[in-house]
Amino acid sequence: MRTRGYKLDPPVLLHSMILVGAGEMLTPEFRNEWNISHVLNCASDEMCPSWFVKKYPSQYACIEAIDSADVNILSWYPQFKSILQSFLRDPACTRVFVHCQCGINRSAFLSLMFVCDTLNYPFEGTERAILQKRPCALTNMAFRVQIIDALSKKSV
Repeated sequence: MRTRGYKLDPPVLLHSMILVGAGEMLTPEFRNEWNISHVLNCASDEMCPSWFVKKYPSQYACIEAIDSADVNILSWYPQFKSILQSFLRDPACTRVFVHCQCGINRSAFLSLMFVCDTLNYPFEGTERAILQKRPCALTNMAFRVQIIDALSKKSV
């Protein structure tokens, strides 16, 4: 297995303003170190440390995606994309921390889809860059197939 564990692998800076990792990474020190102004939680609300939600409620959103090979991760993509674009347009935004429970599938795949879809990042190179930095990520192969299929239809 390629993973060392989600707690040992660092977060991934996919873009100068998009950081992906595990919810439990979000401490006040981590927020300061990474210059995080906004948080997009791809899991359930309890997966985000409550201190951030209480202190910055207008800079937090949760989409409650499910990590399972039986669901289509792209069913959450329109909501994810809308929120992330809104956060990135906010003049106060310095960096958005995108997380799920472990920073492995939901946050990583939705962020991968976003940068490939909206910023035209190449899928394979971006996927490789994520895995080099965060080897535990992108393990749900059903999500991978769904994103590849959606991106191939977009380029037609």
